[in-house]
Amino acid sequence: MKKEVIATLLAVSVQFFAVVWYISKLDSKVNILYDKFEKESDMEVVENQVKMKLDLENLMKEMKQIKKQLREENNKNKEIMEQHEDIYKLLQESTSNPPSYNY
Repeated sequence: MKKEVIATLLAVSVQFFAVVWYISKLDSKVNILYDKFEKESDMEVVENQVKMKLDLENLMKEMKQIKKQLREENNKNKEIMEQHEDIYKLLQESTSNPPSYNY
């Protein structure tokens, strides 16, 4: 009976150490994968930040171009409005003084 108890205790202790060793290996692999995931995630964050910065720079350039175009169009519109005012004045003057024809 003593041999059976010792054999049982030895078998249980071997299984216990095998389970501890297996869990230790599993934990090690999980830690390695987690570290790898963290590094990749950090790289993706940096890539996204760089892309966002480039997009922002492009947007700023486009905004400058749009502002420039708006200023140019505004100046053209002012010129057109001045021309229209001159035309209206001329039309008003011509209607107040009927044209006389010389034959």
